[in-house]
Amino acid sequence: MAAADAEETEGAVEGEQTPDVESDQAGNLSVVIRSEVLQQVVDQLLTVVDEAIFRLGYDGLSVMAVDPANVAMVEIEVEPGAFESVGDGMFPIGLNLQRLDDYIDGASGADPITLTFQPETLSVEIEHTNVEVEMAGINTDMMRDEPDIPDLDLDSEFTADAGVVTEAIENSALVSDHVELESAVDDGKLVICGHGDTDDIKTVLGPEKMSEANFASDAVAMYSVPYLTGGSTQGSKYSGLLKPVSSGTDLRVRFAEDTPMKMDYEFADGFGSVRMMLAPRIQSR
Repeated sequence: MAAADAEETEGAVEGEQTPDVESDQAGNLSVVIRSEVLQQVVDQLLTVVDEAIFRLGYDGLSVMAVDPANVAMVEIEVEPGAFESVGDGMFPIGLNLQRLDDYIDGASGADPITLTFQPETLSVEIEHTNVEVEMAGINTDMMRDEPDIPDLDLDSEFTADAGVVTEAIENSALVSDHVELESAVDDGKLVICGHGDTDDIKTVLGPEKMSEANFASDAVAMYSVPYLTGGSTQGSKYSGLLKPVSSGTDLRVRFAEDTPMKMDYEFADGFGSVRMMLAPRIQSR
């Protein structure tokens, strides 16, 4: 994904930690969750990985994943309030995301999906509508460690409709495979730019397009368009991070020059939260 005048920051999501794979196998290891909530989780994870470690039970759901190139990361938390039932046990299990997506495809909207962990067979039973599946899990010891999220000093921050942000980035894709975010302190505007070999394009978001904007200083930061909205990315088969985020969703974006960008949004009536991080593209000086 490197361009002639830019190169991808190496190891942007580093410092991995070994997950605790011990299960609390006492009590009820079944959860019941709405299809639309689980589908959002799966769709967002599929933007970066093929498989992930789900931690499910009385605390709800948590999952973290980083793409194989260490460029994009996703962290998802779903509180118990988004579940119809969470039981009184807690378990981690590795799951193949594409197979899980196929198995829940017949459910929609508020349809309940029951997930029951079977520790003896390291599998999960999936029940919804008239479908029952026993899906083999993946031993978490054999999976890639979950990422450690770094603390970053990001002094440009704004919140806007995810559809507006996605459209601006897709405009940039008309001329380039990278996009620049430029924050301007004096007029409180954000400019989203694409610079091609012959053409340039920019989308200006003023205060009327952003529900919140806090720019501590003027800043210009560059990121990969394919990693954000999809397209041809060298070495990546995943769709863009913003693809599963519906128009009308408040998207909070934080960035700084030559620094990973963080994006956050909520779903499931505020009981679910997604945090994403994307490494910058560093312009040659």
